[in-house]
Order: sequence, then structure tokens, then C-alpha cells
Amino acid sequence: MRRVLLIIVWLLVAAVIAIGGAGLVATMANSPGTAARPELTAEGDEAVRAGLAAAEQGITDLAADVDRLGELGRGGLTALVDSDFATLDAAVADGQTLARSIEDRSDALRTQLGQLPGTGPDEELLWSPETRRHRDVALDALNATSGLESAWVRLAAGSTTANGLTGLLTDHDRIAGQAAASGRAGKYAAALKTLEGAKAKLTQAKTMRDALANTVDVTTLTQWIDANATYDKALGRLYQATIDAKGRITDELRQAALAERKAHDLLPSNTSGLVIILAEIGRGGLNQAVIGIEQTKAKLQAAVDDLTGPAASGEPAASPAPSPSPTGDVRPAASG
Repeated sequence: MRRVLLIIVWLLVAAVIAIGGAGLVATMANSPGTAARPELTAEGDEAVRAGLAAAEQGITDLAADVDRLGELGRGGLTALVDSDFATLDAAVADGQTLARSIEDRSDALRTQLGQLPGTGPDEELLWSPETRRHRDVALDALNATSGLESAWVRLAAGSTTANGLTGLLTDHDRIAGQAAASGRAGKYAAALKTLEGAKAKLTQAKTMRDALANTVDVTTLTQWIDANATYDKALGRLYQATIDAKGRITDELRQAALAERKAHDLLPSNTSGLVIILAEIGRGGLNQAVIGIEQTKAKLQAAVDDLTGPAASGEPAASPAPSPSPTGDVRPAASG
């Protein structure tokens, strides 16, 4: 009996020692940087609290400015449809300034987050998982603003260029028509002078065409400009040959007349189709800019909701409100 009792006592002692050892191992396994031992990262978390709060406020401000940028884009579209080029140009200029400000402030916030106390290989020991998550969410949100300025400049400015071209092409047709009218009236010197004004419009159009070529296909536009430039040159040659001939039929006059007819046959009947193409280019550019802005805004707002919502502040989520029954009684909402 004594031997049995001793065995039982030793088994109990061994069990107690085993349980105590397991508890010690479990306690030692709770390393810093895990939710199991928050006191071990309390100091590191507190050191970055102010920096994270500043970043969260900065992202909130950026989200509001990106929303404003979207309003400018939509306003530009409206002005484009209404052919209100003054308003369109103002929206493009304001948007470019705002987009640059958004990117500059995003870069500054990224730099600040990269300099938080404890940043580096020891983050997992110094910060809690929630602190690291907040920093990563903020960085992802800020990365969403990269390229916002270049996209705005490229697409919105392309719309302004397209509309400027529309005006130049229309002016060219009008001035060239005036030159032709003077030629038909026998006022060849005046026709040549007027024709120089039309050529100047095409020269400006070529410069704007080159800028537009960075974002869209300008093949049709180039063909139109080249055809009109060829005709303007041929018409000018005909007028000059007529002046030089002084009422005689010379070889130069015959050749000039033949070249003018050939060049005229290659002209498009009017600019209406090209104007429509340019208008569509302008609307397409602004539409793409607005879509990109809205996507950036959504990413920033999602980050703001994540960083400042109940889960971020430690508050419990609100339970669903009770729903009234058909008889007017208040009953708990159905689960599932």
C-alpha cells in the first residue's frame, strides 16, 4: 500500500512539473510584436503614434483634394461639350496645380512614414501587428497618387490641344476661302497676302499636332494638314504666276494651273469630320483622366475608412438595429 501511495504521489508531482513547464514554454513563446504580449511593444507603438496620426490626417486631406480634382475634370467635360474653351482652359490649369500639390504632399508623407521611430529590420520586435498594418495601409494609399499629375497633364492638356486645333482648322478654311474670293475677283496680290494668313494657321496646327501625337493617333490629322498645305502652296503659285504673266499665257501659268487642280482634287470636302474626330479625342482624354482620378479617390477613401473606423480606434462594432415586425413590435434582426 505504501509503495502504491508513493507511486501516486510521484505521478502527481511529475504532472504538476509538466504542466508548469508547458506554461513556461508558452509564456516564453509570446515574443514581442505579437498580440499575446502587447506590453512588450507598448513603448514602440507609442513612439510612432503621433507620426501615424499625422499621416492619417494627411491622407484624409488628400482624399478631399482628389475629390476636388475629379470635380475639375467633370467641369472640364461639361465645358468641352458646351465649347466653353475659357472654362476648359481654367479647369485644366487648376487641375494641373492641384495634381502637382497632391503628388508633392504624398511624397512628403511617404518620407515621413519611412522615418518613423523603429522603422527597419526590428519592426516586428518594436511594433505591434496593428501598428505595422496601419503603416502599410497608409503607404499603399499614398502610392495610389503616383502619376496623378502626369496623367492629368497628358490627358487634360490633350483635350485643350484638340480644341485649339479645331479653332485653327476652322480659321484656316475661312481665311483660305477669303483668299480664293479675292483671286476670283482678280485681286491676286491681295489674295496672296490673305493666303499667308491661312498658311500661318496651318503652321500653328502642325505644332499642336506634334504635341497631340504624344497621346493619340494623329494620322488623319496629318493627312488633312498636308493636303491643305499642298493646296495653299499650289494656289499661291497660281496667283503669283498670274501676276508675273501680265495677261499672257505662259508655261509657268499652265503648270501652276494644272498643279492647283490636282491639289484641289486631293482636298477633303470639308473639315466637319475632322472636327468631330478632334472633339472625340478631347472628350476621351478627359474621360480617362476622370476615371483615373475616381479610382485614386476610391483607394484613398478606403484607406481613410480603414485607418479611422471603429476597428482602428478599438471601439466595438455597432450591433444591427432591431427591425419592426409587421404588427409594430420591435424584434431582433434575423441572423444569417
